[in-house]
Amino acid sequence: MTAGSSSTLLLLLLIVLALSRVGRAGAQRERERDSLPRGASIAVEDHASDVLVSPNGVFACGFYAVSPTVFTFSVWFARSADRAVVWTAAASPIARRVVHSQGSRLALDGRRGALVLTDYHGEVVWNSTAGDGAARARLRDTGNLAVEDDLERVLWQSFDHPTDTLLPDQSVGLNGLVSSGRLLEAGHYGFRFSDYAMLSLVYDDGGEVSSIYWPNPYFSYWQNSRKIYNFSRQADFDSSGHFLASDNATFDAADLGVAGVSRRLTLDTDGNLRMYSLDTRGETWTVSWMAFPNPCTIHGVCGANALCLYTPSPSCVCAPGHERTDRSDWSRGCRPTFRNSTGIGRDQVKFVELPHTDFWGFDLNNSEFLSLDACRAQCVNEPSCVVFQYKQGKGECYPKSLMFNGRTFPGLPGTAYLKVPAGFDVPEVRVHQWQTDGTGGLATEEDIPGCEGAGLQPEFVLNVSSTARTSSSQGKSLWFYFYGFLSAFFVIEVFVIAFGCWLFSKKGILFRPSELLAVEEGYRMITSHFRAYSYSELERATRKFRTEIGHGGSGIVYKGVLDDDRAVAVKVLQDVSQSEEVFQAELSAIGRIYHMNLVRMWGFCSEGTHRILVYEYVDNGSLANVLFQSSGKLLSWKQRFNIALGMAKGLAYLHNECLEWIIHCDMKPENILLDDEMEPKITDFGLAKLLNRDGSDSGLSRIRGTRGYMAPEWVSSLPITEKVDVYSYGVVLLELMKGRRVSDWVVDGAQGLDTDVRAVVKMIADRSMKLGDAGWIVDLVDERLDGEFNHVQAKMIAQLAVSCLEEDRNKRPGMKNVVQMLISADDDSRGHRYPDV
Repeated sequence: MTAGSSSTLLLLLLIVLALSRVGRAGAQRERERDSLPRGASIAVEDHASDVLVSPNGVFACGFYAVSPTVFTFSVWFARSADRAVVWTAAASPIARRVVHSQGSRLALDGRRGALVLTDYHGEVVWNSTAGDGAARARLRDTGNLAVEDDLERVLWQSFDHPTDTLLPDQSVGLNGLVSSGRLLEAGHYGFRFSDYAMLSLVYDDGGEVSSIYWPNPYFSYWQNSRKIYNFSRQADFDSSGHFLASDNATFDAADLGVAGVSRRLTLDTDGNLRMYSLDTRGETWTVSWMAFPNPCTIHGVCGANALCLYTPSPSCVCAPGHERTDRSDWSRGCRPTFRNSTGIGRDQVKFVELPHTDFWGFDLNNSEFLSLDACRAQCVNEPSCVVFQYKQGKGECYPKSLMFNGRTFPGLPGTAYLKVPAGFDVPEVRVHQWQTDGTGGLATEEDIPGCEGAGLQPEFVLNVSSTARTSSSQGKSLWFYFYGFLSAFFVIEVFVIAFGCWLFSKKGILFRPSELLAVEEGYRMITSHFRAYSYSELERATRKFRTEIGHGGSGIVYKGVLDDDRAVAVKVLQDVSQSEEVFQAELSAIGRIYHMNLVRMWGFCSEGTHRILVYEYVDNGSLANVLFQSSGKLLSWKQRFNIALGMAKGLAYLHNECLEWIIHCDMKPENILLDDEMEPKITDFGLAKLLNRDGSDSGLSRIRGTRGYMAPEWVSSLPITEKVDVYSYGVVLLELMKGRRVSDWVVDGAQGLDTDVRAVVKMIADRSMKLGDAGWIVDLVDERLDGEFNHVQAKMIAQLAVSCLEEDRNKRPGMKNVVQMLISADDDSRGHRYPDV
């Protein structure tokens, strides 16, 4: 063979190889973004590349790695860092969902036209209904996996068979949602319609225990604002974050109406129903609504013979005389360490007293107007009674056959009395002791009218201590040391487990953060974000409080970086007079507040004289820095309007929607932070309570907000209500429009004249009458915008500011009305970007 022919053959071979590579690459790209045609399949071995992707790129569908050897066939959010799973193939809500990492396959069967999932040995794990005329399986932009015919008509769809998650415009369905376990097996919790067609959250262990825990089981359906016997059984939520069911069950996301936000409604592993919103960067899920701020009210959370305490994350403890059944799983509860008390003689039992404790349900009977002795006798005479609850007042008596749904917290009416054999050496104990008056008794705290508002109750501090009426001081001392030893052992055990998890995760033995199951991620976000930090931790995070980023009347703020690389703002408070217990209790209530327009509090420090708050770090600083400094970024009109709306939403949440009614009392641009997207986040809410800002103490009357933003009520004898925040909001609105402090405005041509808010309001009213409907608005808007603003929105904000600044607080609007007015102004002005002014 000649050299020329060899070169020609070599060239042809290279061309063939290149074309084959292009073909393979094209086929791979095709598999990643196209539909699955009839007769085709996806192999688990190709899970990294062989996936279906929705046309908009938001969702992906394929084999999802639960562990290196365990997979599910699922649909997930492709753009979120944790790839939150929204649907998983299963023959039924309680059927097996996982397959092996070798040999498993998903095919669109060519003979029947059904999707078929098989395991490594060919066993069918799941299949969809057959579809005559099925042409392809395709993942739609909504996250709906559909089998279609040639005309794109849906023959089968995953939206009809939800697992633990609902997506916008997806219905609950006949079987509702079922929570997932740690390996995506079916959990004990369901979200479905009851026999009376009332949408409910249900605990069901598949055996003898089943109960509804949402809506509130203590209330009748009309007290829960529900309708029954409407057997249409329809329920879904739309893309704006609004949920509505046929029985009138309704709720809204905290970021209701924000466009471009991906949302999901998930029944998490812990039994809590949560709505999640994906941030604009598509990286992090935040909780925008949840059914239970206090998880201890969820049924079965700690299992049988156990109690749930909220401190402020849920903690489980076994009832006295019981031990854990499974050290790795609290849902399996506790077992008695004594011989069962049922069936033994009435003179052979005694009772252990558990104040402020209840085991919901499983009542053998209930009676009123009984004495404690009569109630005790009922339980003694009933062999199946294991505990009874007694409430003073009406003398309510509830003997129970099972200790389940146990919970304890301050203020819970009634005392539980645990039945044990008389010879069993268990003292009568209090599971918690949340406030003491210095003499060993319980102290109460009255609600103080003012900025902290009614309902901001302190949480208890867990302190397992014996209060048994023993016959000798030696017995009391023995139990004190015994429970002290148990508490110390528990702390050591938690530390060892936490260190082991950290060590394993560092070595890659556990899942990476991006591989965390979505069902566990939601629980972690809620229960782990708020914690107590040691002073040494914060000193290390701030490099000994080196970088100051702000200061004010309440304290100095430093930037810090925690051990988990989170940037935080660390605020060292001044003039805090409460005890450590009260300070922590009040903060635990504030720490449960979630809203996109409120700065999240990660935790606190309360050691000795140190009172420190740890907040999320917000990148762009305060509105004051951006708005008033000449070197600051010039805010566009659209950004200013969005800031006004976000501020209103945050205040409306504090005033009306969160469990603890909170008034800010110091609304000003310095307390409004701006994130990367220039979204406003209100900070320092709740400090009025911590710093005694209610003005009830004459010695603290100097702490009443900031001059220029204070409502007239502060200098009068009127009670302080949420309308003081409305007034301050009105001042901030004017400054947001003008881009200058109200105190720096020019009135009637007098240059440099400091003036009060009332003079500015009078100026606005006078100019609106003199200049007509157009000219007066121009004078109010920041001249640096060069006339680039929305006339409809500007007029609405000016009028709204004036109404917020009414001297008579009863004439000021509520913040919910302010939100509605701003939203309506935004809707009315669409399509009229910059009208003639």
